[in-house]
Amino acid sequence: MPGRNRLSNSTRNKGFTGRFGVVSGGYDMVNAVHAIGDVVGSGDNAPLNIMHVTADGGVLNKPYTGFNSSYFDNYVVDVLDNLDNFPHVSVIGDISNVDAATQAAARTNPSRPYVDVVADILQLHEIADFFRVRGNALLDGRNDITRRVGNENIRWEFGFLPVYRDVVNLLRFNEQVKNRVAEVNRLRSSGGLRRTVDIGKYSNGGKVSLFVQTQNTFIRGYFDVVETLNIRAHCRWMATDEYNVLGTPESISALVRRVIGGNVLDASTLWQIIPWSWLLDWCGTVGDYFAAHRNIIPAYLTDVSVMRHTQTSWSLPAVAFDDVTMTPITVTRESKTRATSFVAPVAHFPFLSGEQLGILASLFAAKAR
Repeated sequence: MPGRNRLSNSTRNKGFTGRFGVVSGGYDMVNAVHAIGDVVGSGDNAPLNIMHVTADGGVLNKPYTGFNSSYFDNYVVDVLDNLDNFPHVSVIGDISNVDAATQAAARTNPSRPYVDVVADILQLHEIADFFRVRGNALLDGRNDITRRVGNENIRWEFGFLPVYRDVVNLLRFNEQVKNRVAEVNRLRSSGGLRRTVDIGKYSNGGKVSLFVQTQNTFIRGYFDVVETLNIRAHCRWMATDEYNVLGTPESISALVRRVIGGNVLDASTLWQIIPWSWLLDWCGTVGDYFAAHRNIIPAYLTDVSVMRHTQTSWSLPAVAFDDVTMTPITVTRESKTRATSFVAPVAHFPFLSGEQLGILASLFAAKAR
């Protein structure tokens, strides 16, 4: 399918500057660019790129005081001649498209469990261990208090809480079965089962030094830069040929109950009960990869599209010194992209949340001597 690119821009007058009888400026300069690139043809979810950049302010004025002195007459500072001087910056915690696609596939898979009974049964001993070890530790005054607290926090996070949450979720089991049956029935529609999920929101901020004007005067500014990134992913699942042999609505409902209850022992379940697999999932998508490939409901993933919405603002306050004045500068850059991706286990270095940092602290405390 052929690509298509469309571009438009707007301009404003550059203004004038001069010294020693030499005058510069007077032309129209670009202060906003809007570009769209897409693919023409049948189907949907094709690659898409949208970009908007807009610049305002940065107008210099300095009165004319003689042949030997410089002057500015509504002159737009030279740094704004090239809008590429104001790019997107990196954000903390950003992930690859493959990482986002793998997470989305795991969360939209029709075979995903709502509670994982098999994994919970295999981990029931953690509840008993939690209360047994906690009681013994409190009675044993020789144990270091830091190690005791660290050990208890880890058992709480990864032994007791997961099972407790699933017990609470069982109270909504029938409601979830009804919702999943409706979802599974959409697999046989012409468009299949289509779902869009939020992957994450990331941000970053800081200061960037740029030379704003060097001709006829010298101005250097520290821009406040703020960037936000929102990642979403769209998945489409279709029924396989085996789906048609499921038969009656009753048999489909029975299969859905098995799926939601996690009544199956597969690679995804085994991964959950492997010691320290939770730590590996902080630094990769192995667990999501196994979850994405659960195939209790006969369905396959046709495509995943990862969508990124990035917004970056550059701002510099007004400048005034001697007889020179400059209005504040504001530059905004916005990008939207859509790209197809695939599902695979990948590694990443995560930006840990406060809860995760607490768990790491417990690990260090538990190992303290």
